[in-house]
Amino acid sequence: MKTLTKRITLNTLTAAMVGAALFSLGTPAMAQEVKAKLGTSLPESHPQTIGARKFAELADKKSNGRIKITVYSSAQLGSDQQMQAAMRGGTQEFSVPSTATLANLVKEFGVIGLPFSFASEKQADAVLDGPFGQSLMARLPEKGLVGLAFWENGFRNFTNSKRPIQKAEDMSGLKVRTMQNNLYIDLFNGLGSNAVPMPVNELFTALETRAVDAQENPFTVVHAQKFYDVQKYLSVTGHAYDALALVASKKFWDGLKPEDRTALQAAAVEATAFERQTSRELNGKMRGELVKLGMQVNDVSDAERQRMRDKLAPVIAKHQAAVGDETAKEFFAAIAKAPK
Repeated sequence: MKTLTKRITLNTLTAAMVGAALFSLGTPAMAQEVKAKLGTSLPESHPQTIGARKFAELADKKSNGRIKITVYSSAQLGSDQQMQAAMRGGTQEFSVPSTATLANLVKEFGVIGLPFSFASEKQADAVLDGPFGQSLMARLPEKGLVGLAFWENGFRNFTNSKRPIQKAEDMSGLKVRTMQNNLYIDLFNGLGSNAVPMPVNELFTALETRAVDAQENPFTVVHAQKFYDVQKYLSVTGHAYDALALVASKKFWDGLKPEDRTALQAAAVEATAFERQTSRELNGKMRGELVKLGMQVNDVSDAERQRMRDKLAPVIAKHQAAVGDETAKEFFAAIAKAPK
């Protein structure tokens, strides 16, 4: 009787173990959650981070709760370049860098920031969403990244603590913070300023301590970073269009199941439309908000903007050559075909 009881107990335990194993094998979706980190360099109130949170929300929804993306704003994970290095190494999954800093990794991305190239945001959309933009994204995998979409920072304008900028000569002698990008360094040196490259998360302190006199960014960045507290003059130059790129770590991407990649690509498409709309709405409002906050805002005339472009002709020629004459030719051809 004891032997029979022992056999029944063993059989019961074996059946339970087999059943548990079969249940586990039959429910991989519930057992395997995909976790990822997405870093941005700008605060919660900026479209970059607002868009990142929308992407995370959509990824969760489209994967039926399997993909969980945690967003870290305000350079908590480091500068754009530090985050790019982390993604290439496989220790971070997503970021949304400026294409100007991405150009340090893939030089052809530098063509996007050539001064006075785009006439409007819609023109930029057509170029970046079309064959030319996709040809740039196709260069990323060999550098350890995967490009999902182009987002928007917007047209860059000039702020400083010294004087209004009415003409190119007014920039002479100003210490200007620029992105860590050779094009922007040459751009402001070419206008007679002294370019000082640094990450955006170090900029407020540099302006506050007068280590630099000036900076250039879209209205949304000026507002989100509270530069109005340390800069008096905002001059609307619109000298360059700044695109962002939603990128993933290739090591992470290659390890995903096909259905997870599909969900993330669908989330990226929807988040792109949302981020661009948010950027344009906020940029449209922020000029007035910055005036209310005490900044003196002036528009630079089209004639003076053309004078700036003429003065920058050697810089433009140098950087067209740097990205490759064929790339530059394709870029300007795509602009010519795009609606203004």
